[in-house]
Amino acid sequence: MNHSEYSTRASIGGILAIIGGALLAVGSFLPWAEVSWGGTSVMQGIDDSYGYFTLAAGSFALVVGIVMRRGAKRELAVLAVLAGLVGGGVGLYEALTIRDSVLDAAAEQLAPSFELSTEQVRAALDQAIETGQLSLSISIGLYAVIAGGVVALVGGIVGLGGSPSEPAAAETSSVAPAAPAVTDVGNAPSASSAPPTATSPPADQAGA
Repeated sequence: MNHSEYSTRASIGGILAIIGGALLAVGSFLPWAEVSWGGTSVMQGIDDSYGYFTLAAGSFALVVGIVMRRGAKRELAVLAVLAGLVGGGVGLYEALTIRDSVLDAAAEQLAPSFELSTEQVRAALDQAIETGQLSLSISIGLYAVIAGGVVALVGGIVGLGGSPSEPAAAETSSVAPAAPAVTDVGNAPSASSAPPTATSPPADQAGA
């Protein structure tokens, strides 16, 4: 993969992180749950402490996405993944437990008014839900938070593919190709061209 392809993937990952961060942040201010009991009341994300977690995760993913578009860095992509996991994970957890959270909060608020214990009011609320007198549903804000976490997570994963490993790139650039060994076969001495060895004269000539 060449440098332009790396830059393209990093840019796409940054855009996804920006979109995911925006969904997380905006969804934190939108209604998370709607309660109908004679009238209709809504619970926004920032009405609960979890809303501030998703707001922080969304703001962080938004900033990381903007920086990712300017340069491919593996660390930035990892941060986008973490922001998506935190924001989306909190939203998913809240979606699974929103019923208990709302009913517990309502029981604590209503107990002093009816001069009853929190447990008694909570039991009455559970019975009201079973009989249909009270209804509780998840609102658009929580869906936006969950979707934003998923989009930011995908953006971080895409960004990881668009940020090459710096040590590997440095090692590749620092290794120069070895020059091939050239042997001049024509000038290499052969066994047939070895100088003749000196021979001793015959014995009769030496005596003469």
